[in-house]
Amino acid sequence: MVKLIIDSPAYASREFVEKNNIGVVSLKFTLDGVTKAEGFENEWGEFFENLKTSKDFPKTSLPSPEDFLKAYNTASENDDIVVITISKSLSGTYNSACVAKDLYAHPEKVFIVDSGQCAQSELLLVEEVVELINQGKSGKEIFEQAQLIATKTCIQFVPSTMEYLKRGGRISLLSATIANVLNIKPILSFKNGVLTCTKKCLGMGKALTEMVKSIPQKCKKIYVCYIHESELLKTLINKVNEALKINIVEGKKLGPVIGSHIGVGAVGLATLENYN
Repeated sequence: MVKLIIDSPAYASREFVEKNNIGVVSLKFTLDGVTKAEGFENEWGEFFENLKTSKDFPKTSLPSPEDFLKAYNTASENDDIVVITISKSLSGTYNSACVAKDLYAHPEKVFIVDSGQCAQSELLLVEEVVELINQGKSGKEIFEQAQLIATKTCIQFVPSTMEYLKRGGRISLLSATIANVLNIKPILSFKNGVLTCTKKCLGMGKALTEMVKSIPQKCKKIYVCYIHESELLKTLINKVNEALKINIVEGKKLGPVIGSHIGVGAVGLATLENYN
């Protein structure tokens, strides 16, 4: 058997986690002096409402090796353990998982995957790994396949405002001001551990159209994503449904650890290309 352990920024639902017996190791965030575990979707609303008015910007903290070791110890003695973490370019979570592996009684049974992703692009990898577990694959087989799948996932976002990127130190005050005044909307892409601005568009409508155009031709799975609330969510869903001739009806929410940096109101797409 294989025990799957993930971190909270994969943003898997509580129902999905419970159904598939997945262990979740949570990152933490601190805002206005209050520290909380990231948790699940129904626990994020208060944070984002406070973020909109707070003069503070949240700080995040990674899980300790002890947090991961506790999760490892929930596995049966004969289980392989597959761990999927947020990209190590964004967090030290992967390193904590590795330290915990060395502390575990059976380190040879632990297989740790740096997803190179975050949020719903990490979730897409997690869902594929669940399928491999259900097929009876071993931990080593899943580890090898997961590394390939991870390279086929990507997440893109268009921020509704540059304010949060400025507050988080991702861009300068001058750049944020110019972008807001000129109504320039960047398309931000995160893939294989690298964040890039793939395009700058004049206006939100143009940015959403261009983001939809960038969907891979051989797309196995796609999620429309948003942060807390968005007037643009329905527009983006309609554009995706029209382009792909599918019927997405709702979006996937991002939590505090990732969502605070992109900002309330942002919308995006997480995609998985065919890899077989």
